[in-house]
Parts: sequence; C-alpha cells; structure tokens
Amino acid sequence: MQDPFSNNSDSPIPRFEQMLKTNEIYFFDAEDFESIVQYYIDSGEINLAKKAIQLATKQHPIHSELLLLKSELLIFDGAYEDAKLLLESIEEIDPKNQETFVQRATIFSKNKNHQAAIDLLLESLKHSEELIEIWCLLGMEFMVIEKYSEAIEYFKLCIEQDPEDYQVLYNLLFCFEFLREYEQAIEVLNKILEKNPYNEIAWHEIGKQYLNLDRDKDALNAFDFAIISEDQFTGAYIEKGKVLEKMGRTNEAIENYQISIQIDDPSAYAYLRIGKCHQRLGNDMLAIQYYKKSVQEDPSNEKSWIALIDFYINKEDVKKALHYTDKALLLNENSLEYNKRNALLLQTVGKYIEAEIAYQNTIELGNYELKIWIEWMNTLIFLNEWEKLITVGLQAKEFYPNEEELDFRIAASYQKLSRLNEADFFIQDLCKKKKEPSESFLEFFPDFRRIFNNH
Repeated sequence: MQDPFSNNSDSPIPRFEQMLKTNEIYFFDAEDFESIVQYYIDSGEINLAKKAIQLATKQHPIHSELLLLKSELLIFDGAYEDAKLLLESIEEIDPKNQETFVQRATIFSKNKNHQAAIDLLLESLKHSEELIEIWCLLGMEFMVIEKYSEAIEYFKLCIEQDPEDYQVLYNLLFCFEFLREYEQAIEVLNKILEKNPYNEIAWHEIGKQYLNLDRDKDALNAFDFAIISEDQFTGAYIEKGKVLEKMGRTNEAIENYQISIQIDDPSAYAYLRIGKCHQRLGNDMLAIQYYKKSVQEDPSNEKSWIALIDFYINKEDVKKALHYTDKALLLNENSLEYNKRNALLLQTVGKYIEAEIAYQNTIELGNYELKIWIEWMNTLIFLNEWEKLITVGLQAKEFYPNEEELDFRIAASYQKLSRLNEADFFIQDLCKKKKEPSESFLEFFPDFRRIFNNH
C-alpha cells in the first residue's frame, strides 16, 4: 500500500510497511502511530490498523489517543463491552477527552439506545471544544429516532460553521423534505449562496426544492445557475432535462440528457429518459434504440425493461413484448412488474397454464390489484379449474369484500360444480344489492343471465 503523502519524507507509513515485510520491530513515537492507525482506518485496511494498534499499545501503553483508536476498532468489531471497559480506563487518564464521550455515545447508538446517546452527547457539549462533531452526531441521533425538527437545529449549526459539509447538508435537506418544509430548506440554501454564489450543489438542491413546490420555472433557473457554476455538473443537466420534459419542451430535454452522457459515463437513466422523449415525439425507432441502450447499460434497471416491454404492448406487438418479458424475467424472476406483464401477455396469446402460474406469482409477490385477481380467475375459467377459481375468488374477497365481479364468478363456479346451495347464496346476495352481471362476465357464462333473472 502506498501512502498518499509518499512524497513527504516524514511519512511513517513506508517505514511501518517495511517493518511488516521484514518482521523486524521498529520503534515509532505515539504521534506516528496515531497517523499510521488512522491512515489504515480511513483506507478501510482494518487488519493493518489492528496490527498497528497492537504494536502501538505495547510501545505506548497509557497513551490516551492510541487507546481511543483501539476502542474505535473494538466498536467496529462489535466488541462493545471490551470497548466500554477500555473507555473507562481512558477516562481515568484523560477525564475530559471529547472522544470518550463520542465513543460511548456510539456504543449506545449501536445498541439502539439512542436517547442515552443523545443525553451523553448533550453532556459532552459542556466539555467539548470541537462542537461541530457533537452537533453532527446529535443531528444523526435525532434523525434516527425521527425527531426531525430537533435534528434540523443541530444540522443547521453545523452548516453555519461549514457550508461545504455536503453530507450534513443532505441530512438536513432530508429532514426538511420529510417535514415538507421546502421554503425553510430554500432559506438555508440561500444563506450558503450568500457566502459562495457559485456553489453548484446549493443551486442544484434549491432547484429540487422548487420542484417540490411545483415552481418549475424557478427550478429551471436554479439548475441553469448550477450549470453556470460548474458546466461539468452531470446531475444538473439531468434535473434540467426532467423539468423541461415536464414543461413539454421535449427536444430541449433530450439535449440536456445528451450533454450529461457526453460529460460522464453513460447512465441507464439518461438513456431511458431520452427514449421516453423520443417516444413522446413519435420517433419510435429512436425510442427503441435508447430503451435497448438503457437495458444494456444496466440490465438490472427494471424501469428500462418496463419501458421497452410497454412500448411493444402499446403497439400491440405481443410477440416482441413477450420476448423482452422473458429476457427480463431471466434477470429477475421475482420482479412483480415483470410477472404481471408476463401473465397478461401469456393470457392474450392463449397460454393459459403458463398465464395462471404467472398470475399466482404476481399475487404472491404482493400485487393485489383487482384487475389481477379478475384476470387470474378468468384464466382459471379457460382451464375449467372451478375449485381453484372459488379458492382464488374467496381469497380476493378478503381484499375486495363488496366487489360483485368476484361474486358472480364464484357463483358461476359453484354452479359448474353443481353446488347449487352455495351458488344460490351468492346469487341472492347479488340480487338484494341489485347488481347486474357485466358483459365481460356474460361472455364467459352466457346462460347466467337467465339463471340470475329467475331468482
């Protein structure tokens, strides 16, 4: 591993790694060990960090900062009790060290005792000099327990001190959006822009807040300012494209999506949006071309496959729609949307056995639309599966207890099985409610009107 400051001859990293290669033991002062351990933690090389801290605490057994790093690694491993004991010994050495409060709060948080973490962090504010870290942690704890107003107050304090801490900013905006306080979010973002009028992130986020308020023109202006501030800002072109689409300026939207692709690696989302735009313009060949590019770019992108499948469904090209549904299902057989379309398409071409399985899969995956229940029952009619049709119908009535289309099919199925008492129960109830059989139902059971009218 190379030290990112390898051109700095004072860096201890190369010397430490040389020691590991030779299996010799070198002496490092405590500050060098702090740099080494922190470097490996930041780099994600936790095993090397553990090796370094093991040697460090042998050479400097009562150095509080090294012991705190050891505690941090114990917490990372989930050894909370060991970390707590170590923190207690550190407090004896250095009772007002801010990091002990932070790590004890982290342990509480990891154990889902968020209120205890908050209480400890509030106490630490009395002893801490680095308040931003504590404010940020308090914001996070309040956000976890969904006390968003309290979280906002602490995140705002952080942003006032460091307007370019974007992780804190995104957390703050999340809280505002959850509370639908879009105007307040804009106010905070404008304060950031007062300090730096060319902050492209702030302009970008203001644009998104304006969209939440349905102020499309203001959003468009904000995205334009984001692009002026940073003309390679891919996200701003994407958002601008979305607004232009919404405003009906489809060709301009395509231009912005195209720019985003030229700046950065192509994205499945940009290809999908371009395809949607071309479809809206009636450019069918271009729409298909971009939908295919989208699924090639990211085969797991469900929205891209759905756009391609629905394109052919709308064109009534069932063969091609089924072809792409089959390909999509090979990639994700548990997709509710793929199974739903597969069932409807298979039913359309008369493959009722396969369609019946697909409808069952769709329901099992969590789609409880009335249409899906009805079409599943219709498929069972084609298969003369009367017992199963009744079972499915009764299951559907748990979701739609007053839906007559279900009752008519259940009644007709009981009649097919010569279970006339059960059929009469449903027919009489439908008569009381003055319900008439629909034409779509009578296509399956043309004799039912006569039977129904005799009750």
